[in-house]
Amino acid sequence: MRKKIAASVAAVALAAGAAVVLSGSASADDGWLCTTRDATPVYATMNNGQFSDYLFTLSPGRGFRAYHVEAYVVEDTVVWSAHYGHGAERPDRNAYVRSEHLAC
Repeated sequence: MRKKIAASVAAVALAAGAAVVLSGSASADDGWLCTTRDATPVYATMNNGQFSDYLFTLSPGRGFRAYHVEAYVVEDTVVWSAHYGHGAERPDRNAYVRSEHLAC
């Protein structure tokens, strides 16, 4: 009997969790959360480690939702790295930041 009750409770919890996932915003769970280490310049474009089209600066200690990372690595040494996503202060604008400004 206890086994049947536990299985029923688990099934209800699983169904409730699935309903929350299906009804929630998919973009809220995409990527991963980082924190800005210092004043973090944000750029509209990045090409081969060259950042351009400065947009604004994010404050230190704030969240940054990263969607992907681009990097150039030579013999296990990172030459440049950039995270693409948006800061908590400007969730409306996805752009690039230098990875060294983030703690992920």
